[in-house]
Amino acid sequence: MAEPSIRVVGKDGSGIHLRAAGESSASVLAAREAAAHQVSALSRAMCAASVRVADQAALVLAVVFSLFSSPFERGEAFEHFLGLRISMRNLLVLLGLLIVWRFFFWVAGTYQPRLNPSLRTPLWRVPLTAGLCAALLCPLLLWVRPGDEAIRSCILFWLIAATLMLIVRAGVLIYEQQIRPNFRRRRTVLICGTGVRARSVLMGLPGSRDFKYQLAGFIDSRMQSACSRFGNLAGGFDDLETILMRQPIDEVIVALPIKSHFNEIQHIVDVCGRAGIQTQYPLLNLRSEVAKNHSLEQVEGTRVTLEMVHRDHRLVLKNLLDRIISAIGLLILSPLLLAIALGIKLSSKGPVFFIQQRYGLNKRRFGMIKFRSMVTDAEARLAALEHLNENSGPTFKMKRDPRITRFGALLRRTSLDELPQLFNVLKGDMSLVGPRPLPLRDVERFLEPWLMRRFSVKPGITGLWQVSGRSNLDFSHAIKLDLRYIDHWSLIMDAEILFRTFSAVVRSDGAY
Repeated sequence: MAEPSIRVVGKDGSGIHLRAAGESSASVLAAREAAAHQVSALSRAMCAASVRVADQAALVLAVVFSLFSSPFERGEAFEHFLGLRISMRNLLVLLGLLIVWRFFFWVAGTYQPRLNPSLRTPLWRVPLTAGLCAALLCPLLLWVRPGDEAIRSCILFWLIAATLMLIVRAGVLIYEQQIRPNFRRRRTVLICGTGVRARSVLMGLPGSRDFKYQLAGFIDSRMQSACSRFGNLAGGFDDLETILMRQPIDEVIVALPIKSHFNEIQHIVDVCGRAGIQTQYPLLNLRSEVAKNHSLEQVEGTRVTLEMVHRDHRLVLKNLLDRIISAIGLLILSPLLLAIALGIKLSSKGPVFFIQQRYGLNKRRFGMIKFRSMVTDAEARLAALEHLNENSGPTFKMKRDPRITRFGALLRRTSLDELPQLFNVLKGDMSLVGPRPLPLRDVERFLEPWLMRRFSVKPGITGLWQVSGRSNLDFSHAIKLDLRYIDHWSLIMDAEILFRTFSAVVRSDGAY
């Protein structure tokens, strides 16, 4: 009786025939990995220049239809178009709008592959960005049109722009999954290795955007169970030269662990070089579930850099906005800062500011500035209060801390004691949004290394922890919120946290 077969396929129906000993979870694994590669292909396509140009064209069309919607309704569109005069001023205004709108798409991360982890993402990100574009257009229309007509034109602009841009992405999806696979070239591949790495390589082949791979077999010292159901063992490493001479092989993929098979990998590369066969081998053999990106650097040989946090153009914009907003904030709030300073001086003896050493980016120490809300010897009295700690974990919290002054209690309840940290943001030690910087005492009590990952980004005045309960949260929950922020950070998330911060301050949730 013939052995049943499994076929690893993409949505186009093409793929690799793999033999199996029977029904198993391998087919499910293959389908999932193939689907994942389809999503990856779509994400790459979303970053293509053609999509960006199409978005700009969609915005221009949306402007035209929204501005001239009234003549269309009256059946006078053609006459209105013939009588239209295009001035240099209007062209410059449109050009300025397109530049700012492009900036909105940049800020929203619409073209960032890492921000499009699923096909559902464009369904909300595109309408949101189109809404920002409409919000910018609305004041201009209110300047030259009656209120009701201007608002209707803005709504029409948003609907047309969002619809056209979603249609573009739907077209990209159809092309990537239905049309492009039909033009892939056939390619016969030989995989070196039969372990888990080899199976992972094999399952990823149907997701190739350029080639329709056909498996010629595996070579290894012995067939391992991970690939035993998927193909034949063509031979050992010493047989590679003979196999390449007698079989039509287009490409050899090395799927072996470097540490234990370095000599074999070097032998394979040498043989393929002599035979003129294209070879792939795992430059990035070490993996990290935390890494957001990896890059290659050609300095004294190729080096791989794993980036554990998001580092791209959005981070530059975040730092720039931090400096600008903190400077403006200090200028606007200067009367309030002076009033608070006077209140501290009149209510208790001691300095206006309290500067405490805390850990910042990459665990570098800096002096965090706060309005003093405690007595001057608060640090010395902490040891006597340790047994009264009401917070789990290494952090110290007391709802009725006897070291807090009467005026300081008001500052803490309203979070006004945190305002001087705008100076830290202006200096570059902190950000407006990020994990809160912890005192040296707390960090020295960390017992697990994974807690240190919160220091991989700049600390912030506010963060996901602060808008989710502040001191009411236990330490483990707070740390998880910090790590969630690090893993899923975006400029939109920062804006949301800042907005929620004002609400949390008004409610005084967990402030003590």
